[in-house]
Amino acid sequence: MKAFDQFLRRFKRVRWLENRVGELEGDKADLRRDVADLEQANARLKAEAAEREFVFPPGHFYSPQTSRAEVAEVFAREQAGPSFAGLELNEAEQGARLHRFAEAYAEQPFPETATAGRRYFLNNPSYGSYDGIMLYLMLREAGARRVIEVGSGFSSAAMLDLNEFVFGGRMRLTFIDPDMGRLRPLLKPDDHARVTLIEQKVQEVPLATFAELEAGDVLFIDSSHVSKLGSDVNRLFFDVLPVLKPGVWVHIHDVTGNLEYPREWFDEGRSWNELYLLRAFLMYNRSWRIELFTGWIFNTHNAFLRERMPLCAGGGGGQIWLRKVAE
Repeated sequence: MKAFDQFLRRFKRVRWLENRVGELEGDKADLRRDVADLEQANARLKAEAAEREFVFPPGHFYSPQTSRAEVAEVFAREQAGPSFAGLELNEAEQGARLHRFAEAYAEQPFPETATAGRRYFLNNPSYGSYDGIMLYLMLREAGARRVIEVGSGFSSAAMLDLNEFVFGGRMRLTFIDPDMGRLRPLLKPDDHARVTLIEQKVQEVPLATFAELEAGDVLFIDSSHVSKLGSDVNRLFFDVLPVLKPGVWVHIHDVTGNLEYPREWFDEGRSWNELYLLRAFLMYNRSWRIELFTGWIFNTHNAFLRERMPLCAGGGGGQIWLRKVAE
C-alpha cells in the first residue's frame, strides 16, 4: 500500500509537471509574440522619430507649412486688391487677345458633357470650360507643332481631341508622368504615331528633350505645385525653363488671379508654394512675357466674358501663359 501511495504521488507530480510545461510553452509562445510586436512598434517609433528629427510643427517660423491659426489670422486681415508690383502684366495685349478670342469663341469644338468618341468634355471636375476653351484658343493662335505636357489628366484628353478633330494631327504630343494609368486608356490606335509617353518623373527626363522645342511650340506644366528639395517644380523653374528657345510658350496651371492660394486649399492642408516661386520668377524679368493670365482676366473682364464668352464666365482652374522672348 505504501508503495502504491508513493507511485500515486509521483504520478500526480509528473502530470502536474507535464501540465506546467505545457503552460510554460504557451507562455513562451505568447512572450515571443509580445517581443515581436514590441520590436515592430520600436522600429516604427524609431522611423517616426527619424522623420520628425528636423521637422518643425506647422506654423513654426522655420516650417514651410502653415497652421490653421496662421491661415485664419492672415485671411482675417482686410484683404486689399492684389499687388502686382514688379510684374509686367502686358495688359493691352491681353485685352486685344481676349477680343480676338471672343471672335473665335463660337468655333470652340468641345462637347459640354461626356460624349461617345470624345475624350474631353467641358463639364469635368479638373480642367473645366474656362480652361479647356482657353487652351483651344491659345493652341490655335500659337500654331503649335509640338507640345510637351508635364503631368496628365483632362488637359491631355483635350489636346488629344484637338489634335484629332481640329488640327488634323499636326501636333506631336509628348506626355511626361510617372503614372500613365489615366492616360493610356485614352489613346486610340492612330495616336501612337504622333504621341510619345515618357513614364518618368520630370526630374529624370534629359534637358535635351525640352531644348528641342522650337518657337511656337508649347511646354504645358501641371506640376505638384510644391517647391522643395528635389521637386518637379524646382527642376522645371531652375533647369528646364532656362534651356527653352526664345518663342516657346509655357502654360502653368492652377494659377489664381491674385497670385495667392484660396483659403479653402489651406484648410484642406495644401501648403502649396509654386505661385510664390512663379511670382518671384516673373518680377523684373524681361526675358519672359505674360501672354495670357486667365485668373486676372476673370477678375477684370468678367462682364465681357459673360456677354461674349459665357462658358468661360464661371472661371475655375486658372492658367498663365508665358512666352520666352530673350535668352
